[in-house]
Amino acid sequence: MPNKLEEIPIEIHPLKPFLPPQASLLMLGSFPPQQKRWSMDFYYPNWNNDMWRIMGLLYYDNKSHFLREPLKTFDRESIIKFLIEKGIALYDTASSIKRL
Repeated sequence: MPNKLEEIPIEIHPLKPFLPPQASLLMLGSFPPQQKRWSMDFYYPNWNNDMWRIMGLLYYDNKSHFLREPLKTFDRESIIKFLIEKGIALYDTASSIKRL
């Protein structure tokens, strides 16, 4: 691990903003986890992050609604369909970072 701040590499945000045409709500996060922690190529991809479980509970009374449990991944297509139907856009507040 680099010992000086200037030696730490800059990471560029890997995802484009998710902006459905009829979006009326923008949910802002911070920055995605390292890709080794991703279980899908989309926002809130870490299997240990409860975002999609909470959305499943809130909208479908089922915390597993967006999960593919045997695979330990999320159902990306179902999530995207849901976000479009509900008019929810996603992006993060940081476009580049240094992980400390």
